[in-house]
Amino acid sequence: MLTTNNVTRLSKEEVIEYLRSTKDICVQNDPVALQIQKQVADLDAAVAQLDDALIYDRKSDFTQELEKLDITRDNAINGMRYGFLMNSYHQDTEKKEAGQLLLDHIDTYGSGIARLNYEAQSTVMVNIIEDYETEPKLKMALETVAMTDWATILKETNTSFRTKYQERITIESAAEKQSYTTIKPQALAVYEKLYKRIGALTELDENNTYNTVNNELNTLSKRYQQIINTRINNNQDDGEVPNETIVAN
Repeated sequence: MLTTNNVTRLSKEEVIEYLRSTKDICVQNDPVALQIQKQVADLDAAVAQLDDALIYDRKSDFTQELEKLDITRDNAINGMRYGFLMNSYHQDTEKKEAGQLLLDHIDTYGSGIARLNYEAQSTVMVNIIEDYETEPKLKMALETVAMTDWATILKETNTSFRTKYQERITIESAAEKQSYTTIKPQALAVYEKLYKRIGALTELDENNTYNTVNNELNTLSKRYQQIINTRINNNQDDGEVPNETIVAN
């Protein structure tokens, strides 16, 4: 089975399908006999909730608008960093120093800002924008490399995103609806309990009772691990995610 950390690397649809397939394998192997009926039932309920939430998210006009705004602010933050990097190689000493100063500053927030989740990205961008407005050296550096307009675009887009995000929270709350993002941690907690339960029972298994279910779950996890590893390699991440699985004795 994939660790919870690895499951979070999957897309929304992939998470749901992986959890559903995990549940199906457990059901086919008789959860009562395996003493995991409660954990499997809880996972089944969690998958149903994720399904409903994803359908709601996909149909929501708020979701579509948020995705557009998120792409715009991603482009802004990425474009700014590349602009700073480009200027750090400028032959003009003043522009070179300004570009390096801005590059060093933005990199203190990490090189993958655009890959952060909605909430974390909003907070980081608020802080970056505040730095540009309150720190004279950064403000002057932006003017030197002629990228003040980029900072303005970033601020306006992030403000629009945060406003729309709050509107969605208000609407969902009134309609007693929960977003996929809200439900996902709860579903992963349910999966974690099943993961640990099978692992604990496997450790105590002296009759190879869990061999079949473990083999099937591990085959499933390897397929999804390949998806994760390919995605990491394409994104040029720091390294390959360990293929951590529960293996029967």
